Amino acid sequence: MVVKANPDYSESAFNLTNSAELSEMLNERRYMEVRIVGARTMAGLPAMEQDLADLDNKIRQAIDTLGSFQDVETGRYAIKQRRQSIIYSPAKIREYLPAKYAEAVIDEHVNEKVLTSLIKGGQISDEIVPQLSADTRETYAYIIQTGGLK
Repeated sequence: MVVKANPDYSESAFNLTNSAELSEMLNERRYMEVRIVGARTMAGLPAMEQDLADLDNKIRQAIDTLGSFQDVETGRYAIKQRRQSIIYSPAKIREYLPAKYAEAVIDEHVNEKVLTSLIKGGQISDEIVPQLSADTRETYAYIIQTGGLK
């Protein structure tokens, strides 16, 4: 097994003094890290965290099979949330918008922030917006909460 050497920051470190006080603080920090890892292991946290991750995977599969669940009163959710993004076509932007707006929003791709600003500012009518999109992309996010615990 090859052991990777620790990096040497002699060339890039600012004010490298190797003070004994800092060395002691680093030793103290390492001791705390070891205690935290030990406490986590003694409490069985790694196994519990793995069990929780496995259960979350089962919940995701159940959502796909059974559909989403929500209880707003108790704050319990098992939701497959649809997220849509509109993908604008530079060709359609050029076709439907005045040249000065097309130039402002097209930079090898449609600058969605500028386009959104023009739409919100009223320079582009709401009626024309659906004609500007080339495609719609959907992604999904799982939301799993048991309520109360933060």
